[in-house]
Amino acid sequence: MKTNRFPLRSMCAALVLAAAGSASAATVAWTDWTFLSTDLRTASGTMGGVGVSVNAGNPMDGVSQLSGPGNCINYWTQPVPADAAYTGGSVGNAPTACEQLGLSSANSITVNFSSAVGVLYMALLSVGQNGLPVTYDFNQAFTIDSEGGGYWGNDGTDGVLGAGDSLTMREFHGVLRFNAPVTSITFTTTAENWHAFTFGSAAAVPEPTSLALVGAALLAAGAAARRRKA
Repeated sequence: MKTNRFPLRSMCAALVLAAAGSASAATVAWTDWTFLSTDLRTASGTMGGVGVSVNAGNPMDGVSQLSGPGNCINYWTQPVPADAAYTGGSVGNAPTACEQLGLSSANSITVNFSSAVGVLYMALLSVGQNGLPVTYDFNQAFTIDSEGGGYWGNDGTDGVLGAGDSLTMREFHGVLRFNAPVTSITFTTTAENWHAFTFGSAAAVPEPTSLALVGAALLAAGAAARRRKA
């Protein structure tokens, strides 16, 4: 009888460890934007080990860290911890300070990745405003991973949260998540004074199974204890 207890204990420990791991947020490699063409229609950078290139139909509104000394402000802040815009979902780290592509005019954007991205995140910054909503219309479906109070507050969305391929926003700060392996993505935007975006990737994203795993581990441990007493 003793020989069966230790494998069971090992199984319980493994379940608990797996549950703990699944409860943690993913660390995302956000894009380091390193190039912007003089006509403001092409930008590129690296996202971990993946190359990212962006082509726009109309001029974009700059890359923050390439705009010159003194012009770099970290707009990826989350001033209300209880209403986090960029880490409220499965993401554990907000985008890197001063790393974003700005937009103002209506635009058509094509983004290409040098290799397929299993889980692609898109962080959005200050999209839309009261009286001037902005719509992003993608060529593939996404979910809203998180949204909340950002640099200029939070007026939420005027779209269907968590599903679909387009979203209309009024001062939206948050993260979209594309689950299918992505090698390219296209989207259109309507016009506004200024808003911005960046991309990130994670090797694996935790799923909401931690409670089930913990429950299974506790049940197995309880059964083992009852057998020992018997």
